This record gives sequence, structure tokens and C-alpha cells, in this order.
Amino acid sequence: MSTLLPCVVSVEDDDDLYDIIRLTLEPLPIRLYHAATGLEAIDLMRQYETIDLIILDIMLPDINGWNVLKQVIADGVTPKAIIVLTAQTGATHRVIAHLQEVTAYMTKPFRPSDLRDKVINVLKLPLPTHEQKQKW
Repeated sequence: MSTLLPCVVSVEDDDDLYDIIRLTLEPLPIRLYHAATGLEAIDLMRQYETIDLIILDIMLPDINGWNVLKQVIADGVTPKAIIVLTAQTGATHRVIAHLQEVTAYMTKPFRPSDLRDKVINVLKLPLPTHEQKQKW
């Protein structure tokens, strides 16, 4: 019996920043998908019955991340966890995050190791071995 790896969707419009996210999370036992716009994210997430984690930017070129989340949930896809990764540092967005039951709120710039550790913790992934850590 095979089990699927956790499904993680990164919604990030900055290609360079997504490359950092991808390289940071690539060693983890997850399936990582990417959407560069809000509408692309909605279409992508509609394809999956279960989304284990969304790593969500708020400032997207077409619609904001909060509206992405609202639409995905309205479509019947409820993510198990959400990490907001945004340049928005204001209290308003933190309150919205709390009301949306966001699992974690991280601001840009961020340390890749902090994101990796949050993903490991949120998804309850096995802790990396010493050899795996050396590769990071």
C-alpha cells in the first residue's frame, strides 16, 4: 500500500523567490506545486481533493491571496494548513490571517531555514537525519 506524499501548493508571483522556496523544500518528502497568480492557484487547487499546505503570498498580480483562499474554500477545497508568506507586515493582515485560521504568518524577507522548519512542523514530517541536514 503506497501513501501519497503531502500536497503543498506555493502561490508566489516572484519567480526568483519561488526558486528559493523550491530549493528550500525540495529535499522534503512532499509534492510541491506552484502557481504564479491567484487565478492559476485557484485552478490548480481545484484539481486536488486534499491540499495539505498552502504557502500563500498576499500581494499577487491579479487577485489578492485572501480572495484566493476564500474562493478555494468556496469551491470545497479546504487546506489542512496555511502559511502566509508575504511582504505585508501590518496588523490588519495579521488580524485577517487570524480570522482565516492561518497556521503561520511569515514576512519577507525570510530565512529559508525558518520556512523549511515551519513546513516540517506543520506537516509533522519526520525530522531530517544528520546526513540530510548536511546537504541543506
